[in-house]
Amino acid sequence: MQQDYKRIPIYLHNQTMACLRTHLMQANQRLHSQYKEPKIIYKPKGSIAGSAFLTRWEIQLNSIMLLDNGSQFIEEVVPHELAHLIVFKEFGKVKPHGKEWQYIMSEILGKIPATTHRFSIQRNTYLYYCSCQQHQLTSIRHNKIQNNKTSYLCRKCGTILKLKSAI
Repeated sequence: MQQDYKRIPIYLHNQTMACLRTHLMQANQRLHSQYKEPKIIYKPKGSIAGSAFLTRWEIQLNSIMLLDNGSQFIEEVVPHELAHLIVFKEFGKVKPHGKEWQYIMSEILGKIPATTHRFSIQRNTYLYYCSCQQHQLTSIRHNKIQNNKTSYLCRKCGTILKLKSAI
């Protein structure tokens, strides 16, 4: 398990691994295969719930979404990403959510082949102001301003946005 500023509690890691192993065993039985357990990595950023790294046989999970959504996240995202890995082994490089992926999700893993998630993403936002209104900027934009890499103008009044306070 990768170290990050939002460590994954062991019970969530164990649930993640149990879900992965259950679906991998199911896929191996139904496909008459012997795919090994992929590596799981936790990353604490972005709006992407998970990613499958096909040639590395690795699944990356958003640790913040996992912490915020627990079992629902695990049951939705782990099989989704595992399906990408299995599709790559079974069919090679194909469309990410194409008919092969939908087949693996529904017929092999017994899951609804949903391509998007609805997990909330908690982000720090910063309150900026201009001459006419307030603006909430993400930490990415805030950091660019703080590091003197850019400035942002209000689309309405055209004045430069100034920091008010952190929310």
